[in-house]
Amino acid sequence: MKPHRECPLCIVSVRLSEVEAANMSNEESLAASKLVLNASAEAFEEESELTRIASRIFIKVSSTYPQVTEYYRVAKRRSIDAAKAQLPLVKNMLRGLEGYELFKAAVRVSIAGNLLDMGVASHKPPSELPLDSLMTTPFSRDDTGELYNILLKGGLKVIWLFDNAGEAIFDTVLIDLIRGMGNKVIGVAKADPGFQNDLTISDAEYAGLSSHLDELVSTGYSGSSIHLDRVSDEFLSRLRGSDLVVAKGMAHFEYISEVDLGKPVAFLLIPKCRPVAEALGVEKGTLVAMLRV
Repeated sequence: MKPHRECPLCIVSVRLSEVEAANMSNEESLAASKLVLNASAEAFEEESELTRIASRIFIKVSSTYPQVTEYYRVAKRRSIDAAKAQLPLVKNMLRGLEGYELFKAAVRVSIAGNLLDMGVASHKPPSELPLDSLMTTPFSRDDTGELYNILLKGGLKVIWLFDNAGEAIFDTVLIDLIRGMGNKVIGVAKADPGFQNDLTISDAEYAGLSSHLDELVSTGYSGSSIHLDRVSDEFLSRLRGSDLVVAKGMAHFEYISEVDLGKPVAFLLIPKCRPVAEALGVEKGTLVAMLRV
């Protein structure tokens, strides 16, 4: 996806906010802020795709100032713990549902976890999912019926592209259902140290996600999405051998929506900014379950 006029302000604001929140001296914080501005100017000048711009800036800043990585490591572990504490309440809301209705509710839970995104300047992630509106927030795009019918046949290898760390805990509700239909699910996390509060391999191990997956693999890369010229050969092999990709979150939509993976892709997300909402043709803050075949 190409940058829109809001994108520089959003990316720079998030980068400066994380620098301010990280454990740095005043001198380090000022130097890191200068790096954010310089790296942003270079990235927007030299790159044309939004997720590559965001990835380049973050990797430059976090590799120079590991305090930023540590800030996110703590934030992610806190989010995972909070999600685990809330998960039994969420599962209790699904009791009594069966078949497609259970599947659609599980999709809703998985998408709702996307609210935990820390990477959008205009969006403040909640400390936990808003259970009072979890089952009433509208779908602006609802391809869950078509997705359910595809998965119900069984025998598929599904690539699951995780997004935010706490969100991944809520993904397990849907992942367990998909595997229960006779499909294999290969979970994909980013390489450490990761990107913002996105799930890394070490975060996935901390969260115990392997027990919900047939396999857990890394992209081999810390960028915001699966930039096909940067990810590992191991990941590309799993991707080529899969039948369906489930892509969580805005960054995966921004990149993959303009890339042909040669297989169906289910985008599950909440658009939290105008450019992504317009690209999807929906309203901000609504639930999107879009199947691209």
